[in-house]
Amino acid sequence: MIELERGRAGQILLRGDAVVRPAGAWTPTVHRFLSHLRDRGFAAAPVPLAIEGDQEVVSYVAGRVSEDLADPLTGSPAMLISAARLLRRFHDASRGFLESDGAAQHWMLPAQEPRELVCHGDFAPYNVVTEGEAAVGLIDFDAAHPAPAAWDIAYALYRWAPLTDPAQAGAVHDSEEQLRRARLFCDAYGADEAGRWQLPHMIGRRVRALVDFMLARAEAGDVSFAEAVARGDSDIYIRDLDYLARIGERLRLALI
Repeated sequence: MIELERGRAGQILLRGDAVVRPAGAWTPTVHRFLSHLRDRGFAAAPVPLAIEGDQEVVSYVAGRVSEDLADPLTGSPAMLISAARLLRRFHDASRGFLESDGAAQHWMLPAQEPRELVCHGDFAPYNVVTEGEAAVGLIDFDAAHPAPAAWDIAYALYRWAPLTDPAQAGAVHDSEEQLRRARLFCDAYGADEAGRWQLPHMIGRRVRALVDFMLARAEAGDVSFAEAVARGDSDIYIRDLDYLARIGERLRLALI
C-alpha cells in the first residue's frame, strides 16, 4: 500500500484503486450517504466499498489537492467559482437522505437545526480534488452531519475567501479581496438573499463550533487534536472570531 499525502500522516493509504482510511462509529451512516449521492447522480464523491474492522475502504478520487490559496491554480477566481458550483451540486444531491434513510444514523459532529440536508462539514481546499482550475471531486466525509445549507456555505467562505485576519501569519488576501471572493463564491453557488443575510453570523457560529469541538476532543485525550491545540491552531481560530466580528457588517453588505 502507498501512503497518500492527503490527510493524516500514515493513516490514509492507497491500495490499488481504493483508499483505506480510519473508520468511526459514523462510517456506516456516511457510506449509506455516499451511496445516496451516487444514486442522485453526484459522481464527484468516493464510492463506498467496504468497512474492514476499524478501517473503511472507498474508491480513489484522482486529481490534485492543495490547501495553498497562494497557489495560482488553487487560489484562482476560476477555481473559487468551480468550488462553489461543486458545493451546490453536492447540496442538491444531498437532499432527501435524512428522510429516505431507514437505518439509525450516527454522525461525528452534532446536527444543527434546521436539519435541511447533510452538509459535508469541512468544505475546504484540502478536501476538494482539482484538475487545472476546476473542482472535480470532494473527499473526506467524516465531518458530514445534518444542518442547514448555510452552515456548509459559511465554513466554505471561511476557508475559500478565506475570511481570516490579514494580520495573521501566512494570510493570503486583505479584507477587500476577501469580501470580493466571498461575494463571488455566493454568486456562483446561487445563494439567495435570505441566506446571504445570515451568513456573517453563521460563519462566526461555525468557527466557534470548530474551536469548541477541537478543545473538547483534546481534553478527551484525542492525540491529534491535543497536538493541534498545543501548536496554537485553536488560538488562530479564536483570533479570527474577533476579526469576523469586526468585519461582520461589511461582509453582509458585500454579500447582498
